[in-house]
Amino acid sequence: MKRHNFVLIAILCCTLWLPAIGQDDRPRGPVVRQVDHILVESGDPDALFGLFTDTLQFPVAWPMTDSQGYMSGGLGAGDINIELYRHTDREKKPPSKSALARYSGLAFEPYPPYKSLRELKVRHIPHSSPDSHIARLPSGSEEISWITISLPSLSRPGMSIFLYQYNPSFLNVNVRREQMINRLALNNGGPLGFKSVREIVIDTTNYRRDAAEWSKMLGTKTPDGTWRAVTGPGIRLSRSTRDRIQEIVLEVESLDRAKKFLRKEGLLGYASSKSLFLKSSRIQGLRIRLTEKK
Repeated sequence: MKRHNFVLIAILCCTLWLPAIGQDDRPRGPVVRQVDHILVESGDPDALFGLFTDTLQFPVAWPMTDSQGYMSGGLGAGDINIELYRHTDREKKPPSKSALARYSGLAFEPYPPYKSLRELKVRHIPHSSPDSHIARLPSGSEEISWITISLPSLSRPGMSIFLYQYNPSFLNVNVRREQMINRLALNNGGPLGFKSVREIVIDTTNYRRDAAEWSKMLGTKTPDGTWRAVTGPGIRLSRSTRDRIQEIVLEVESLDRAKKFLRKEGLLGYASSKSLFLKSSRIQGLRIRLTEKK
């Protein structure tokens, strides 16, 4: 049999499987395994990428590249990645010194697509059809490299929540995660003593509605007040007048160690006995909070 892309097989399975769901409309397992990556849109992603990889010494998941009007680079943040990007085809002017950044989305790793699509259906979570991206694989062939499935009931204007599945022939995501985790461990978490992303805080104008939607996908809240997938960071909702991803919470080995380094580099923002903030003006307006490893 010719080698077929796993995604095509998965989509075929979906078309065959989903009509029969009514025979057993109970959830059978989790929808997603974890957050795969956090999306950060930046007016100057190259500068932000340099700060995180050079000064804070986050591992490089993939280098900053500019291709077909899209500039992107990836930071290894433990078992998830942070993608910094900019649509260069939309703005021809060079980045300004006052370039700002914002958290623009979350990509979740599903289980095999046919399983996740089944779970979305029985939990009554609206979703798009799988959208495929074609790229050159290491073998040299042009095939589907990944698929995305949008989740409109969790997304908001300017904030995309979606499923993101790699073709293993394009990238073995488990191998890359292990590489990022190992690089952090070998470097003792860099100057911050960084361990992992603990939480992603999302502002909501309608807490009851959004809490119900996150519960559909991730189950009941944990005792610490977050929704959690099988692994990876938790999702925390915060009542607000805006719908957006407000901040990410990074876990570090020692706040004292992190505080000394941040103060030395002029990167220290608000500090308390339980948490520190990176100076927002130095990271293009992003909110990043550090908390000590439990």
